[in-house]
Amino acid sequence: MTTTSDVLIMGGGVIGLAIAVELKLRGASVTVLCRDFHAAASHAAAGMLAPQAEAIPPSPMRDLCLRSRALYPEWTRKLEEISGLATGYWPCGILAPVYEIRGQDASNIHSSRDCPAEWLDRDAINWHQPGLGTEVVGGWWYPEDAQVDNRALARALWTAAESLGVDVRDGIKVEGIQQQQGQVVGIQTSVGIVHAEHYVLAAGAWSHELLPLPVRPKKGQMLSVRVPEGSYSELPLQRVLFAPDIYMVPRRDSPSETLRDRRIVIGATSEEVGFTPYNTPAGIQTLLERAIKLYPQLQNYPIHELWWGFRPATPDELPILGSGPSKNLTLATGHYRNGILLAPLTAVLIADLIWEQKSDPLVNHFNYSRFYQGRGQETPSPLAPHLSPLTSPSSPLIIQPSPKMQTLNPPLETLDRPLNIAGRTFQSRLMTGTGKYRNMEEMQQSITQSGCEIVTVAVRRVQTKAPGHEGLAEALDWTKLWMLPNTAGCQTAEEAIRVARLGREMAKLLGQEDNNFVKLEVIPDPKYLLPDPIGTLEAAEKLVQEGFAVLPYINADPMLAKRLEEVGCVTVMPLASPIGSGQGLKTTANIQIIIENAGVPVVVDAGIGSPSEAAQAMELGADALLINTAIAQATNPAAMARAMKLATEAGRLAYLAGRIPIKAYASASSPLSGTIT
Repeated sequence: MTTTSDVLIMGGGVIGLAIAVELKLRGASVTVLCRDFHAAASHAAAGMLAPQAEAIPPSPMRDLCLRSRALYPEWTRKLEEISGLATGYWPCGILAPVYEIRGQDASNIHSSRDCPAEWLDRDAINWHQPGLGTEVVGGWWYPEDAQVDNRALARALWTAAESLGVDVRDGIKVEGIQQQQGQVVGIQTSVGIVHAEHYVLAAGAWSHELLPLPVRPKKGQMLSVRVPEGSYSELPLQRVLFAPDIYMVPRRDSPSETLRDRRIVIGATSEEVGFTPYNTPAGIQTLLERAIKLYPQLQNYPIHELWWGFRPATPDELPILGSGPSKNLTLATGHYRNGILLAPLTAVLIADLIWEQKSDPLVNHFNYSRFYQGRGQETPSPLAPHLSPLTSPSSPLIIQPSPKMQTLNPPLETLDRPLNIAGRTFQSRLMTGTGKYRNMEEMQQSITQSGCEIVTVAVRRVQTKAPGHEGLAEALDWTKLWMLPNTAGCQTAEEAIRVARLGREMAKLLGQEDNNFVKLEVIPDPKYLLPDPIGTLEAAEKLVQEGFAVLPYINADPMLAKRLEEVGCVTVMPLASPIGSGQGLKTTANIQIIIENAGVPVVVDAGIGSPSEAAQAMELGADALLINTAIAQATNPAAMARAMKLATEAGRLAYLAGRIPIKAYASASSPLSGTIT
């Protein structure tokens, strides 16, 4: 697939389709790639347009939501005209019942000239909507909030896009974003590479699989009941009810057809369970208990449908809008609970940005860079409490030989060259990691004391904010450290390739635009954590073809090491013993063979537990070491980091100096000639 469009949109939910329609109406040629139209979060929403009922405080987010709500009447009219389908837009107003009156209730804090609201006491709210639970003591009436049938809206958008000539493709999985020199040059998909002039990421909860953005799925379970035919001449629930922990949305096909649908949509749970699918008894029970408390006669209605979806949530629960890390990449994701509400305004703002090169000041509040603002700060570097600062931790070891020694041997510092990996030079030969530390401060101190220049980061753990990795990307000064993203946790070549692509984008987001390094780990073995040689070779070949500088973690297998070098890997990284075992050098003979045959740097990785073992590995002729657990789990990590630094330098210097031969017999250190007899 080599289709070229003006704009390619990754994501076929309401946000992606709304942007596609808006751009097409302005004259752009547009392609939309959708992995599964029916799995989009758009289908799992309730369709409330409720910036007031949601009680969004005065803020840029409130402004965004109110502006978008105001666009809805004309926007849905236009979509219905183009598609010939109803959207279910209904300016029905929303009731927000409460079970207790707080200080701000029954006041004018919710109301303004532009956003009218009315406080209703117990009698008034039951007049507006009979049948509420006895615990309801009052509530707010928001006459300008509304609803839309989210599924009908999604169908109308898809049909409108196709009618206008947008190239909409369902069932296509986007696997990676290819970038060169600050530009996106193509999108790797399940059916080949797709090209465009400009690209939009609107993949909702799946966005973090393509770029290292802090967007995570929040699962929501929902259900609907149906009002029995013949029981009521009109729908008994005439208002959307938005209570503190439950909402209920009555459906109808159009304002003039009250009885045709007769559904009441009930939602929604909010669960941090990743992409775990399906409805659960606990989730549905919770919804039903809360709904019956709010509107008791609901308990007599038959259940019509159960479903679930994944909201795209960000840490601050605000969307990510505007320019991306590449010049021709725009972001429109992370809308969380307000994707349906924000669809029309998001479409306008993104189309303005791409097609008119016009940026609304409001967009600046939602740029992705707000999550990476700490990357240029100095990393704190206090010494460990009882560690003497003999030399600066990052100072190279410099030896000044005597004039007489200079006549016999060249200066020792000229014997060695800096470590060179993929054309980039490093003074330190010790690499460290970021995992297993007890806290962030110990990690920062240890990296400083190690003097390292390369730090490996587990892409998956940073993406999922695994314990110990929250804020890790912002905790280090990446203007002074070179990030080595790793594919830890990947069990197959396919997983590792996808995570490697994410790692490259994570490095770009943190300012390392030309960083194409990846530490490749393919580990299906959960007990011994031994790397898969076949999967590693398969992934390495693919990643090298995609322009990565691959540093593969392997068993100490000389034949595999040579084969990886031949396919283009920039180092080989044989293990000394199993990861985190602290067993030291158990593969010495094979590592020596790898060093002897290698034409690329050899980095001994995993198993080193003490400075003496680090020195021993360097004395073999290894070019560098990667040490994490032995430092992170030490009683004093910063002190151990400094010890490993000195051991690495001592081992390298000893290797260059050349040790004496091992003999089977004694050899006197004092000469026998010239002795007094």
